[in-house]
Amino acid sequence: MDDSPDPSSLPPHPPWVVAIGASAGGLEALQQFFAALRHPAGAAFVVIQHLAPDHKSLMAELLARHTALPVCTAQDGMALAPNQVYLMPPGVSMSLAADTLHLEPRPAQGLALPIDHFLLSLTQPAPERVVAVVLSGSGSDGSVGADALRRAGGYVLVQAPDSAKFDSMPRSVMASTAVDAALPPAALAELAQEIVRGESARMGQGDLLASRQLRPALQRIFDLLLEHGRIDFSVYKLPTVLRRLERRLLVTRAANASDYADQLEKSSEERERLRRELLIPVTSFFRDASAFDALSRQVLEPLLLERRGQPIRLWCAGCASGEEAYSLAMACVETAERLGVSASIKVFGTDVDPQVLDIATQGRYPAITAEVLGQERLERFFVRQGELWMVRPELRQLVLFARHNLLDDAPFTRMDLVACRNTLIYFQTAAQERLLRRLQYALLPGGTLFLGASESLGPIQADFSTLDGLHKIYRLERPVATASALRDAFASSARVARPQHAGPTPSHARSLIDQGLHQLMSAWLPASLLISAQRELIHAWGPTRRYLRMPEGEGSLDVMRMLPERLGPVVLHLQHLVQADRQAHRSAPVQLDIDGVAHRLVVHAQPLDAGHALDGVLVSIEELALPEVADGVETRPVDTVSALEQELSATRQSLQATIEALESSNEELQSTNEELMSSNEELQSTNEELQSVNEELYTVNAEFNAKLDALNALNADLEGMAQATGLATIFVDQALCLVRFTPEAAMLFRLRQSDLGRSIEDFNSLLDYPGLSADLRQALHQDTPIERMVDGPHDTRFMASMVGYSHLPGRPRRAVVTFIDITRVRDASLLQDLIDSLPEHIAVLDPQGTIRRVNRAWSDFARANGGEHSPMVAVGANYLAVLARSGHPLARATLTGLQEVMAGRQPEYRQVYDCHGPSELRWFAMHARPFPTRGGGLVVTHFRLPGQPAEAAP
Repeated sequence: MDDSPDPSSLPPHPPWVVAIGASAGGLEALQQFFAALRHPAGAAFVVIQHLAPDHKSLMAELLARHTALPVCTAQDGMALAPNQVYLMPPGVSMSLAADTLHLEPRPAQGLALPIDHFLLSLTQPAPERVVAVVLSGSGSDGSVGADALRRAGGYVLVQAPDSAKFDSMPRSVMASTAVDAALPPAALAELAQEIVRGESARMGQGDLLASRQLRPALQRIFDLLLEHGRIDFSVYKLPTVLRRLERRLLVTRAANASDYADQLEKSSEERERLRRELLIPVTSFFRDASAFDALSRQVLEPLLLERRGQPIRLWCAGCASGEEAYSLAMACVETAERLGVSASIKVFGTDVDPQVLDIATQGRYPAITAEVLGQERLERFFVRQGELWMVRPELRQLVLFARHNLLDDAPFTRMDLVACRNTLIYFQTAAQERLLRRLQYALLPGGTLFLGASESLGPIQADFSTLDGLHKIYRLERPVATASALRDAFASSARVARPQHAGPTPSHARSLIDQGLHQLMSAWLPASLLISAQRELIHAWGPTRRYLRMPEGEGSLDVMRMLPERLGPVVLHLQHLVQADRQAHRSAPVQLDIDGVAHRLVVHAQPLDAGHALDGVLVSIEELALPEVADGVETRPVDTVSALEQELSATRQSLQATIEALESSNEELQSTNEELMSSNEELQSTNEELQSVNEELYTVNAEFNAKLDALNALNADLEGMAQATGLATIFVDQALCLVRFTPEAAMLFRLRQSDLGRSIEDFNSLLDYPGLSADLRQALHQDTPIERMVDGPHDTRFMASMVGYSHLPGRPRRAVVTFIDITRVRDASLLQDLIDSLPEHIAVLDPQGTIRRVNRAWSDFARANGGEHSPMVAVGANYLAVLARSGHPLARATLTGLQEVMAGRQPEYRQVYDCHGPSELRWFAMHARPFPTRGGGLVVTHFRLPGQPAEAAP
């Protein structure tokens, strides 16, 4: 029995949504975008603009001229449908939930960011079926929403800045997230449709990544990324890499992976886009709230009670945009307040991606992201800024953010807690083990490791005890051996510096090398430091934990602050000597106490021959044996040595006082700087609000300009139509004052252009129409037209037709009256009446012999004698063709005679013929003469002869 679900019972895929954000200068870009769409489009298109709240937008009318898709203004509760364009109305904020548009009033105060607001609502529940398009505009609206949508799996396209009238919005999005493409509007439309239709997503079918070329192409891509950003993506899980890589192949329209590798070699911009694509972070505040509750109860409470004001150090590894690092800080503050104890908290947040660290450093998060915190936490730790929540300074100062590569950079040390959640899952098994040992090395004995729900300790399980297996909280019982950490560091360095095409090392040889390296480092390697020219610690080898300490306060890798008080100046002095002469130097023995234990040290410093300028100095600390003192022998220092020591002590005290004074000055400067930064942020917020108003005004102005162009074109069309028809036309307002008139009307009413605005009753016309004013007033109050026949000058005749109208409902009405010259129509009617009064049968033929006019006598005789054949001699029939088909004996001669007259060879033609009826004998005379008009023709007359004519006598 098949247990597979019925396809009809499965929930349907939500429709593809293409969300288009535009602001200043966006009208032209929107028109180009929609003009380039092919039908059917396959998606629902939602347009979000900066609109003034009290402005009635003309966008629906303006866009409808450039697309075959239906365009409508969105309404609250309206469901999305494919192949439809939805426009956000003014004065509201719009969001999407369950494929339904929701509108809410726009906040009366504060900065409005409608594009961010809508894009953030698209992050749930199917962001992979969303394409965000950001077009021309000033400001930064769209950057936060685009970044959140991009991290959730959606596509982000922006207008190429060089094609935008205002490039601030596209550039802001490009700075905040890894956009999929930056193209002109028409090309964006084509790419969006390709994404929606899946025309480029062929990786699943295997023609983008063929198995034969996959490995070489991937290795090329990994090497290019390693050179570009110093990140080795070959240790990432291959399925994850392929999924991310597929997006770039799609938007770049690469034929296959090898073709895409060629593009990477040529474009540093594409290498950066791919790097950011592979590093897309996924994080949130208090992710898995129950895990944070368990962490607070089982770890933070005992730790805070034990320390009671002493420093507590936490490391959030792979913090992405900082939400989890701030969550740890908030959890510590809340726990300390609940326990009523003071706490000195420092959280270190690190990540390999500097772009997401910029977001973390700014501490500004969209409202939809921060809603999970709840109103109490938001008011306690954040400040509202428009659509964003900003971290308060008192929380921000607890967290230090820094760029750090977990696999390549030296780990932090002496940490009470390390949180590395949902980061291990992206790495292969060997890389996971190295990373775990580094995290173990960073912890103090008894420290806590906090992992993600899908992660485990693996090979270091035996070194930890489990505090909470469900929430992956572990306590360190056995610290990692120093030699093991060094072996890992050397292995990592060798991996990063490996040749790009080095061949593999046999596994058994690799094992022997690792064992040998382990024994050498354990037995012989002294504590060694690699120091930069700015005296920052670059790398550490050997037993350095006894010398290095992370100082309190702001995080720093300054060796002077990390080394013991008496050892730091010695190292700094040797560094200066090495940098000055590029020679190795050795210090005199230095005696100091470390954790209550006396040590006697010698410091060695030497330059590194790296082939470039002063990159750093390698410092090694050699520990000497302490001098032995005989029992019962009292040692007395030499007076000179005592004097030197006193002088050195005084110098140290003076130096310490100077340092403290400098630190005090630095704190004051820092405080002043923070105040200036706060003022600058307030000014920036005000500037953004003014910029938003300016964008709304620009959008309104652009719509008005487009409408004005359309009205000018329509006015030109009306003027052309008036000139082509030649009709006398007058437009009047509700007071019968002239609004517009044509040249023909000016002749009838003797008008000039300066008469506009005067009443039509002030003028005497050439028409005999005394009731004109009364009829116009009547037309103003009804929708049905009024028609009158009026006489004009020189025996002319006009038909007056007038109708009332209004350009807007409820606005004053106007009327238009048109005078059509029907003199020719009247004359033609008189001519018809004239020939109808004659008893002769008369027909007028055109040059081809077609009957154009007949009188009543002709028609009556044809009906009475022709029966069903009467149409053969009616108007529209060809008289010559009738004669040619007739079997009458005289028909051929008559046809020849008429043709002679029409050709001008005979002045007239006469013929007498019989046409006897059933009860009487009848004879008729036919007379044909040329018709005296341009183009020629004939007038044919038939009349009955009395009695029997002589020609017809037997």
